[in-house]
Amino acid sequence: MDRLIDLDKQLLLAINHWTSPWADQLMTTMSKVSIWFPLYILVAIAVFIPKSYSRRSLLSREGCSVKIWKAGLAAVVSVLVCYIFTDHLSHIIRNAVCRPRPGLDPVIGSQVRLIAEAGGPYGFFSGHAANTIGFALLTSLILRRRIWTAVSMIWALLVCYSRSYLGHHYPIDVLTGIFCGILFAAAGYWLYKFLMRLSIRREDSSRQDPL
Repeated sequence: MDRLIDLDKQLLLAINHWTSPWADQLMTTMSKVSIWFPLYILVAIAVFIPKSYSRRSLLSREGCSVKIWKAGLAAVVSVLVCYIFTDHLSHIIRNAVCRPRPGLDPVIGSQVRLIAEAGGPYGFFSGHAANTIGFALLTSLILRRRIWTAVSMIWALLVCYSRSYLGHHYPIDVLTGIFCGILFAAAGYWLYKFLMRLSIRREDSSRQDPL
């Protein structure tokens, strides 16, 4: 375990010191939560537009009878649940584990370039990584658009990388966040499928038993 932790610290320093002025600006921007809001709004609108879904999506394959507003609502609820759980779990684990962020480490803290202010004293695990990977993966599973999958995953991975580049999280913090994001995206997609199939059954039942 000590060897793994030492490797984690050395990798953090390597990432943190692979730097340039343009990368400093890019990574600082990628880590700002406020710049994500327009993306979230666009996706929230897209899930209410039928053409946003590919033919491989659950809506196209099984949900033809479901009204688009119900499908969009199921998507929004699932994404919100995923986001809330990843965000809250990261805070709970941080306060339980109490692993200091790299800049506060008594051994390597003086070597860490803190390009932007960190969010708190503890860093395990990265909420940014969990939130962005969860959002990108879950929306990709819902929409099944290859272009969106590629764009969203590149965006999420850049955010993840920025957390170590800025000296806010060790690589293990980020990798754990990615893993949790994947788990909650899978759970969110299960919830989405449950809500969609519940809507399908209700729509079919209403057709069979008209008032």
